Amino acid sequence: MDIDNFVMPLFRANGDTRSFAGTAFCIDGYLITAAHVLDRESTFYALNGSHWIPLEYSRWLPKQPATVDKHGFDVAFYPVPALRSPLSLADADAEPHDEMDIVCWQWKPDGLRQVATRGLVLEENDEKGYIRLATVDKITHGSSGCPIFRDGKVFGIMAMGRDFVETKGLPPLPGRLEQNTCWAFKASHIRRLMPDERK
Repeated sequence: MDIDNFVMPLFRANGDTRSFAGTAFCIDGYLITAAHVLDRESTFYALNGSHWIPLEYSRWLPKQPATVDKHGFDVAFYPVPALRSPLSLADADAEPHDEMDIVCWQWKPDGLRQVATRGLVLEENDEKGYIRLATVDKITHGSSGCPIFRDGKVFGIMAMGRDFVETKGLPPLPGRLEQNTCWAFKASHIRRLMPDERK
């Protein structure tokens, strides 16, 4: 499945790739991203090919403050009826040892580019709404909001990587934070927060 056209970079300013903020993906009629990517009450822009799609703050759902607190939620939806996608939300959560595909946008030394990698769901599963994965490639800034999927089914939204824990100065967890570790917001919680007509 070629999903390049369904995973898009998000920006804070129209036409300015230097304002890169994160990643979003499409499930029929909605752009979905991590809520914390929307770090201000303003219009963001998704780049679909060469087309800049304005995302007005007033139209994001759910109507709650963005949060990176794992006891809250980290997902936002924006209605874009013209967008269609082969991706759909998984009916069940991922299980430990499940292999996943991850496609995101990252800012590299040579500029903005799409990155595809693989991840493995780890045994440690957070009942508060997140799964932990080990990835082949390191998850860096800009990956937030990208889909964690398999066979076209989305099992989670990238919420944070190991760098988040390090830069926030949280206490280290010896033996638990592998080089390429990340956390994704679970499919069941995404479904719970989706607009009614998409559940």
